[in-house]
Amino acid sequence: MRGSRGFTLIELVMVIAILGVVAALALPKFVNLGADARIATMNSLHGSIKTSMELVKVTVALRGSATSPNPELNFLNMQGSTIRLWNGYPDRWWDGIGMTLQGAPAIAGGGYLSTAPIVFNQFTFYGYSNGTIPNGDAGWVLTAAPTPATCSLAYSYNGTGEPVLILRTSGC
Repeated sequence: MRGSRGFTLIELVMVIAILGVVAALALPKFVNLGADARIATMNSLHGSIKTSMELVKVTVALRGSATSPNPELNFLNMQGSTIRLWNGYPDRWWDGIGMTLQGAPAIAGGGYLSTAPIVFNQFTFYGYSNGTIPNGDAGWVLTAAPTPATCSLAYSYNGTGEPVLILRTSGC
């Protein structure tokens, strides 16, 4: 009865090696942890900005803001930063919504009316009417993303009403 022997050790090792190679090639297509991490980073930024907007709103309601000759334009000193306000909300420039983030550096000229990119941590901020963020809204892009314009958080505010945050993660 020598006809039923089973598999040799070499055959078993070859099958295991082939399965290992197939798994190594297929696994990255099913598990993209980098994209998940970038989406989580953008969600965190969204939460921070939303909280900052509410903090500014409450602070202005409680203690007011510094006035300027223009009744729509005001400034708020908060945690050592001066934040440009328009109709009670952070303006759509670096010295407005950009300065609401803790640790945001003040830049020369404040960033008012500038669409030049401002790098802060792992994000790049663009002011209103830029060519990077969809619709020209102000906001942040995650520069490490495969498609930064669609891995972004837009701050849509036309100066009236309440600002809207638009989170885009399809390019993360």
